[in-house]
Amino acid sequence: MAARKHLVLAKSIRSLARLVGKAESTVRKWIARDDWAFALGPPWDVARVRAWAEIQVHPDPAAAYRKKVAAVQAGTGEFGRMGPEGKVRFQKTVEQVLALRQERLVRADQLHNVEECRQRRLRQVHEVKGRLLELPRAMANALAGQDSDTVERILTEQVTAILREFAADDGTSGT
Repeated sequence: MAARKHLVLAKSIRSLARLVGKAESTVRKWIARDDWAFALGPPWDVARVRAWAEIQVHPDPAAAYRKKVAAVQAGTGEFGRMGPEGKVRFQKTVEQVLALRQERLVRADQLHNVEECRQRRLRQVHEVKGRLLELPRAMANALAGQDSDTVERILTEQVTAILREFAADDGTSGT
């Protein structure tokens, strides 16, 4: 089993912004996005947030190539007078560049099977859901006779522990 990297959790928007090197306003915009992949409140795994931002926030570097390919195929702009052989050569070059980029991403282990990822995440969500739904039964005796502040504190600690465990899961368990 590979050694797990040291987990760094951000406990506020300010600390997350500092740890990922962005302005607080930028991080607030990320959290407001529909594709934000994390809880709306802390703690956040900084490495996972960085990876998400790299994929979701940064523009697709291949978009410029696709735009040029479309211009070549339509014969517009700088490619208006390009002949069929030039168009084929240019498109071949673009495809080679994209293939090399994909190969680099595969070697860097930055690409994944989306369905496997979705299934793994669903398993994790169901595991956390089960653990949270188990809390009332598991904690009933320990909470009996306690005042409401103590009950709230104990349950908050238990839920936080489960959520931290889930946040720390590197996604390889259960596969």
